[in-house]
Amino acid sequence: MKLILCETKLMFIKYFNNMEKIFFDDSTYIWKTKLNRLNDKLVFLKEAYSIIESQPNTKTDGFGYKKEWNKNLNFIGDIKVETKLDEIVQIGINKCKEIYNKKNITYNKINTDAWVNVVRSKNPVQENFHTDEKYHIHTEINKKNKDFIPHYTYVYYIQMPDIMNGDDGVLYFKSKEDKEYWIRPEEDDLIIMEADMPHSPNSASESTLDRIVMAGNVGFDFIKNQKSLI
Repeated sequence: MKLILCETKLMFIKYFNNMEKIFFDDSTYIWKTKLNRLNDKLVFLKEAYSIIESQPNTKTDGFGYKKEWNKNLNFIGDIKVETKLDEIVQIGINKCKEIYNKKNITYNKINTDAWVNVVRSKNPVQENFHTDEKYHIHTEINKKNKDFIPHYTYVYYIQMPDIMNGDDGVLYFKSKEDKEYWIRPEEDDLIIMEADMPHSPNSASESTLDRIVMAGNVGFDFIKNQKSLI
């Protein structure tokens, strides 16, 4: 374990399966690692913009990505990799599995969803930029949408703003004691948080580039076999 000063926050870091586990306090933490995929950035961007442009009626900054995985009741996290973004989704699922497997809890089904998220440098449309409700929580969002309840959320940073002043471009977190923490992600970072962690990305109004990420939720379930009464 080591102690580092990151931005203005003092944080503890432990190492976990080639990931850093960053503690903001005893109960507020994330996992972070580099994927060493910067050489694929242009392909990631091309695929991400293809997803964005295919959904012109989307009113938020989140653009849904492939829905078919959860149709398979026996899905345990191995997707059919057809694109570079699929590779990120598979890595995200695998890293969440590594974390959850440390709990030694039996599961036979993995639930997942994924999306491309954009925080536009000009006129961001995400709800937190237009309301007093700064933070969002993925367990609450999925519950509201009557979807599975995830254990983890992963975010891969494809592109970050090119001009960031003050707290521009940071990712905020809120602890159970309502303390606020933040880090400024870098391109090629994969960040994983528990899905009930309140969090919020910040915009960067002076940037000429949007923040673009590939993100997803992962939840673990144990489905009991149902015996027929016939």
